[in-house]
Amino acid sequence: MWESQSPRGKWFFIRELVEGREKLDQEAVNTFMVCTTCELCNVMCSEKLPIEPSWLKLRELAIDKGGKMTIPPFEIMSASLEDNLNIWAYYSKNRTDWIPEDVKPHIREKGETLYFAGCTASFVENDIGQSSVRLLRDAGIEFTHMGEDECCCGLPMLVAGKWEQFGRIVEHNLTQAKDRGARTVITSCPACWLSWSHFYKEWAEKLGLSYDLEVLHYSEALQPALESGKLTFNHMNKKVTWHDSCHIGRAGGVYEPPRELIKAVPGVEFRELEHNREHGHCCGSVLTLISEPEVAHDIGAMKLEEVKQTGADEVLALCPCCEFQLRVSADKRNMDVKVTDLASFLAKARGYEVKEDLGHVLSSWATFEAMIALMLPENMAGLMQELFPQLVDAMPMGMGRMMRFIGKLGPAGGVLLGAMKPLFPVLFPLLMPAMMPKVLPDMLQAVGKRVPMPDFMREQMPDLMPRAFDNLLPHLLPDVVPLISQPLVDYLRGRAGRAPSGPAQKPTQGDGAPGPGVTGTDTKERKAASPVG
Repeated sequence: MWESQSPRGKWFFIRELVEGREKLDQEAVNTFMVCTTCELCNVMCSEKLPIEPSWLKLRELAIDKGGKMTIPPFEIMSASLEDNLNIWAYYSKNRTDWIPEDVKPHIREKGETLYFAGCTASFVENDIGQSSVRLLRDAGIEFTHMGEDECCCGLPMLVAGKWEQFGRIVEHNLTQAKDRGARTVITSCPACWLSWSHFYKEWAEKLGLSYDLEVLHYSEALQPALESGKLTFNHMNKKVTWHDSCHIGRAGGVYEPPRELIKAVPGVEFRELEHNREHGHCCGSVLTLISEPEVAHDIGAMKLEEVKQTGADEVLALCPCCEFQLRVSADKRNMDVKVTDLASFLAKARGYEVKEDLGHVLSSWATFEAMIALMLPENMAGLMQELFPQLVDAMPMGMGRMMRFIGKLGPAGGVLLGAMKPLFPVLFPLLMPAMMPKVLPDMLQAVGKRVPMPDFMREQMPDLMPRAFDNLLPHLLPDVVPLISQPLVDYLRGRAGRAPSGPAQKPTQGDGAPGPGVTGTDTKERKAASPVG
């Protein structure tokens, strides 16, 4: 219900939980986990109560300490982060591929200022990092960076409730920054900014780590050069508007520096959105995008419609995740709205040629979108139905042979299998750990048909997927097993024909025939285990 997503509903649930009249079951977790963490609740609440810290704490209680399931795709992201220090499953050795050749000589091995690119700018939206470091160089700011040792800022794991992993990330990144002599950290991403400026400071005290850092977004770091006249821009005849990103706007109060940079470009006409600064609307990303993509696209479309109302040529933003989400929403909702990164816009105004690879953004989302769909119970059931032959053969203690024999007994076998069906929800969770290694090669092939993946990700799936499924299956099977029970009986009796390739529909009193599958098209290098693993 919508009430569970409102500030009033959230506070009511927390009170009921504290007073013992409500429980933190998986259904409740699924409800509050879709929150975008935009913090608009904190602004809109009539009592001025800051709900976000309490709502964040619930994630620790439910997932890190309570053993509940986080949003399923976060398990793949978590496994990737352990191996490769990023959530996109790219290899760490490719983390610096984005750096422009003309900037490499400017980057120092050590220094008091460290530039932290973040995962999305490093691997998906390269124009953000490239433009940012060129602006920093042109502003006269010398900086170092972590290179292949740079790890995800960790905010995805924090909001996903995987707090133990977040603690390891904090320790890794703070150690790397200290080893390079950093006193100031400059980020391109608001999530990275929020992690380094707020959560790292808080967690450093909790973990007994030293923290003596100033954290700036590049829009803040460029201000002295802008004010002194060192950083100037060429004329651009454009009408633009501005998207205030939640994780640096409402969460950090950084509103004016980006606006001052935009207004410093001669010829630019700046138009404010109707909802701006602390009242700015969220793009719909973060947990909502990973849990409920269609809802996220609708939220993004609302934002894009607001952009269109200004009559601007394009909307500027400074968050890789917001830009990713708005670009995907524009594609999914067929909206002709140009989304441009602030740093890229400013780099163009200084005469640089900037490549914005929208195709790479959309193909990256296609992988995530298919993975999200695959982990829905009905689609997981479809995957298992396709693998019935392998799953039955993999059953331990001769159980598979026994079930096949019973299936051949005609009507009597049907009665016996029907009597066994209520036991399936108990049996499958017990049997699956022993079955998974045997069916893994076939499962990887079946996943590959459903999820379009670049080669480097496909190569890692034999390692990433079992670890993710180890955490997910105990939670998913209670919803999946009822969907496959009757189809399994039909398969064993030889009534189902070939095992289906698509997801199962919710079973009826009849055969429980499957529906269409989640499909994708096919589209390499390995990194040793990292300090955060």
